[in-house]
Amino acid sequence: MDSSTKPTVVFVPGVFHTPVHAEVLVECLRTKGYPTEVVSHPTIGTLAASAPPNADAAHLRQVLEELVNNQQKEIILLCHSYGGVPGSQSVNGLEISSRARASQKGGIVKTIFLSAVIPREGDTVVQTLVGSEIPPGEWIDRDPATGVSFVNAKASATLFHDLPADRAEYYVSKLEPMSAHVVSVPVSNVCWDNDVPKVAIFCKTDRVFPLDGQRRMMERVKSTKGGDWETYEMDCGHSPFLSHVEELVEIITLTKA
Repeated sequence: MDSSTKPTVVFVPGVFHTPVHAEVLVECLRTKGYPTEVVSHPTIGTLAASAPPNADAAHLRQVLEELVNNQQKEIILLCHSYGGVPGSQSVNGLEISSRARASQKGGIVKTIFLSAVIPREGDTVVQTLVGSEIPPGEWIDRDPATGVSFVNAKASATLFHDLPADRAEYYVSKLEPMSAHVVSVPVSNVCWDNDVPKVAIFCKTDRVFPLDGQRRMMERVKSTKGGDWETYEMDCGHSPFLSHVEELVEIITLTKA
């Protein structure tokens, strides 16, 4: 299969993350012939104080519609951490199955949730984490005056503990402030009961979402919507797109028989 026939991987990053954090993953995927796009969240960076609620889901939907509707691409949607929130709200109507029934090319062929927030319909990030018994992140601070969140000195040991110290500090330096409201806006139109294959990748030494909490998020969704999930475990922390890239790419590009 050459790159012209391989699906495009769309990477939806987590809180505070920018495309810089995906650069190693992008290089690896493209080397193997997979076109790759990285989403920039409107709630991260210079517009964090003014970005409206649901801005990330709306922006991701625009990106996917351009790739699917206008370019007729097949898509693997890879959602990391908070990326599961906009990701889960941006799939319905773009499934390859529904487009094929309408004699349209392209569509989302697989959704992958990498140590991701997996919310039930109507839940917020906070409700999802509390319901999954995941403690609050002590590596995040908030400025009530601006409504912006940012990382503190604990971020390196939390997010990147399995990277060499110099690389961990570099990637911490590239994290940017984010709109605090992203954790308190209910999700809608989640994709759990459509027929796009769903994959959950659990990170066993994750210090953001403990392993049991990752599993509970998926099970909470399955208990209300059912559906089949394919699951994998990686012996790594929260950021395998930097620490365990080759292993992660193998899972992303695996074609189920």
